[in-house]
Amino acid sequence: MANKTSWPHLSNSEAIRQRAKSLSQSHRQMISDLVDIRVERGMTQDEVAIILGVTRQRVSRMEQYDSNPRLETIRRYANAVGARIESRVTIDESHENQHGAKIAG
Repeated sequence: MANKTSWPHLSNSEAIRQRAKSLSQSHRQMISDLVDIRVERGMTQDEVAIILGVTRQRVSRMEQYDSNPRLETIRRYANAVGARIESRVTIDESHENQHGAKIAG
């Protein structure tokens, strides 16, 4: 879901906050998508917990909106529910433009 986002009207610190917010939203959406896949496949949290070798409570905590599981945990969860995660990293052009402008100025 990463894309080239430009916020030319924002200061550098505002752009950093906006980028952090966008990254956080993307992370939460990924978790939400994985939960949707689990439910779509008719799997319970207990079943996922057994596959992962953890408690149902741990799976439940991971699925919560404000959770922040490690990437490795997300990968294991995806594997347990039969999903794939596609990752892509792109340069935020607004950061490049602001950084370049400071060096040139």
